[in-house]
Amino acid sequence: MLIGSNKTTRLIDRYAIDNLKIPSIVLMENAAIDFVSEIDDELDNFLIVCGKGNNGGDGYVIARQLWSKGKKVKIFGVSFENLSCDCEINYNICKNIGIEMSNDIEKLKIWILQSECVIEGIFGTGLNSEVKGIYQKIIEIVNKYSNQKKVFSIDIPSGISGDNGEIMGTCIKADKTISFVTYKKAFLNMKNAKYFGEIVIKNIGLNQNFLKSLVNEYYLVKTDMKSWHKTRDITSHKGDFGKVLIYAGSKEFSGASVLTSNSCVRAGAGLVTLLTAENILKNNILSEVMLLNINNSETTSDVDFENELKKIENNILNSDVIAIGPGIGKTKKSLMILEKLLSYKKNDKNKTINLVLDADALNLISENPKLFEKIENRAIFTPHIVEFSRLSGLSPEDILLDKFTKAKEFAKKYKIVLLLKGKNTIITDGNKLFVNSTGNSHMANGGMGDCLTGIITSFVAQNYSLIESACVGAFLHGYIGDELTKGQYIVNASHIIENISKYMKEIF
Repeated sequence: MLIGSNKTTRLIDRYAIDNLKIPSIVLMENAAIDFVSEIDDELDNFLIVCGKGNNGGDGYVIARQLWSKGKKVKIFGVSFENLSCDCEINYNICKNIGIEMSNDIEKLKIWILQSECVIEGIFGTGLNSEVKGIYQKIIEIVNKYSNQKKVFSIDIPSGISGDNGEIMGTCIKADKTISFVTYKKAFLNMKNAKYFGEIVIKNIGLNQNFLKSLVNEYYLVKTDMKSWHKTRDITSHKGDFGKVLIYAGSKEFSGASVLTSNSCVRAGAGLVTLLTAENILKNNILSEVMLLNINNSETTSDVDFENELKKIENNILNSDVIAIGPGIGKTKKSLMILEKLLSYKKNDKNKTINLVLDADALNLISENPKLFEKIENRAIFTPHIVEFSRLSGLSPEDILLDKFTKAKEFAKKYKIVLLLKGKNTIITDGNKLFVNSTGNSHMANGGMGDCLTGIITSFVAQNYSLIESACVGAFLHGYIGDELTKGQYIVNASHIIENISKYMKEIF
């Protein structure tokens, strides 16, 4: 699903009108038909609040569509003068067919109280200044008098910036927002989520494939997963689904290695080897994972440790993808192992060894930036906001001001795929950008990031591209959490791992 801003909304409108030759009045009609399809048939008495622009024009067409279905409809217009062209056409149609209309503020209060549902189309996405005067008064009245009524917003609640979801002085509090063509950037503003209500996106007769040249930012939904799915050939064997080497865990954080390895196996990797500190695991914890123990004690001399490092060379050269970071710590020995793992760019089949870097691998790289040169065009980074701050040198506050731009710039600069974790996780290669729609706060507990690293690594091993692996992995991880939360209050990493295969089948 495409993500849109005020600018992209205008671009799409112009493209549809100028290139596809769809008259704007037809787009307005399509929008209204799609909008009305989302209204409960049991609702019978409507008040439509219309502005003077095309958002108001949508409102007039919606009023006419409801009236044609035999519903009781009244229209409050902010003004009936200086309307946009398409708005004026539909205002006149409503007047000619006899729908009762008024711009009397006192009538607005009475009509809200008499209605079952208020539909508002005051501003839409074009708002670029603070709401004042009569508009402020109308919004405040709608919010005050619509208590216990259904409130629907057309495209976006009026008073909200379509670019960043900030409130421009005051705004409508909607129960449901029915938006068109794109998932608005505003909807990603979790601080103001209560004003959007349920969000529904309708395509108003436009095929999104025609619009991809205009937009390169996407909101991940289930249909995307099906389009990326790689079916398994009937003759395939374990070697076809990738050889994975995972460097994870330490004496203090042994669980991270277990969670990363098990999630990688459960997501379908062919062969998984765990490189970890000696004597921190029992073999039966990882029944489907091969173990490569290494003595990385801080008391081991550098000379002896070099001999330990030689043990892992064959495994590096036999790997299609290496995951590094969960629970490894930031010791001198951890850095030496990281440098060793990054030193080989090709495996023994002369294929690129891809990388998934998380947690302390990212922290070590942030302290040793020369390592960036070793990972170009073959790595996925999976930081949370603080780790990304260390990597980028930007403060968390600066990042949060414009995560899209900061993430894209970083990914492009270092030629990597960046997965910036958090609500509405961002995934970008510096060109395209995806925002994940799944996941919830009932998953906020230790080990979730380790689990995600394992899932993403598994998809890389199965020949998904780096950007596809990050997108599918993030979506699947959050989707499992969302589904499990329907039946339980807290979801742990072990719950996710137990259900990976079940929900892979569902989304694919």
